[in-house]
Amino acid sequence: MPELTQDLESQEPSGALLDLAMGADLTTLTLSEKLTLLILARKFMSWAEHLQLAILHDLDDTTEIAMAIHEPEQSVVRQKEYSQVLDRLPQCAELLRRGEIDPCRLKTVDDRVVHLTDPELVAQVDEALADVAPGLTRTQLARRATKAVAEADPLGYDQRRLKAREDRRVEFTPLPDGMAQLSIILPAIDARQAYDLLTQDARALVKDDRTTDQKRADAFLDRFLGYGVDRTVQVHVTIPVETLMGLTEDPGLLDGYGPIAADSARELAMHGPWRGILLDNRRHADAMTTHKYRADTRTREFIKVRDGGTCTAPGCTTPIQELDHTTPWPAGKTTATQLKGYCAHHHHLKHDNYTVTLDPDGTTHWVTPQGRHYTTQPHQY
Repeated sequence: MPELTQDLESQEPSGALLDLAMGADLTTLTLSEKLTLLILARKFMSWAEHLQLAILHDLDDTTEIAMAIHEPEQSVVRQKEYSQVLDRLPQCAELLRRGEIDPCRLKTVDDRVVHLTDPELVAQVDEALADVAPGLTRTQLARRATKAVAEADPLGYDQRRLKAREDRRVEFTPLPDGMAQLSIILPAIDARQAYDLLTQDARALVKDDRTTDQKRADAFLDRFLGYGVDRTVQVHVTIPVETLMGLTEDPGLLDGYGPIAADSARELAMHGPWRGILLDNRRHADAMTTHKYRADTRTREFIKVRDGGTCTAPGCTTPIQELDHTTPWPAGKTTATQLKGYCAHHHHLKHDNYTVTLDPDGTTHWVTPQGRHYTTQPHQY
């Protein structure tokens, strides 16, 4: 029987691969082989989803389909309507067929182009994402797709932003065991400020056995009931100078959220201090202007800007929580070049059994305990 080697992970789904996967005995596989088998299984699932969509696209009798697959007809109607994604996003749909993205990531892109009425603009977004989508997580792809839509249709994007404000609301959902969920939908900037404020409140609470999430929930209740402490939070937004001057409508970047409309970014810029960021020829953050901050504070601020505000581990979109020397100190100097931003989880892994190295251009290389190699590129503005 052929071996489950890593080179199979780059192949398209096929009958031979399916036979190989179905004949595998999990009890005899190494951890690396199990990872390969997992990747192949996900490829088959994506291929099967594409096949389903293609069949639904070609069949018209939804009653017949519903009876055959034992689903409510309304559900089948919705699935058939969604099957138009094969025409709407042909390049991303082809990635689904090849197993290079999963159904959730295709749906993520489609959710962001659904309001674009011009097929040429949709095609522009489809083409822009086709090369990068396989290497992105769903959250990363959502942010990239949002930016691509904003660049393709800046005026329409801003109009949709204004209309979406009308959907702000608070919802109450009963949960089991005497609990309930209170959720609120707000404009991204307002939500980011509120979240950061609650995080500050949580960090100020006494150290006990509560998790940060629990403390944040307790802080929300305290603040809502009027027991909160006055605090000031900073919201970081990166905006191209051309957008700031009104020459383009390229979106800004809200730290911890992603792209926001040009008008929103300009409005924020009018109410806070400005810091200049110098980009290199690859549009990566290369330096930040000095202002009144101490060198250590300025360096920390620049690193967060350079890394786009999120952990630099492969696939992670958690906001930066800690900084770390890529080359251990003191051999690695305390400079913006050597320091990278991580979430607490990936910072711990880096010092455990994962190896991380850094290229001169800012690319990081992660080697896992199984010897697998992953790279992350500096954030591109």
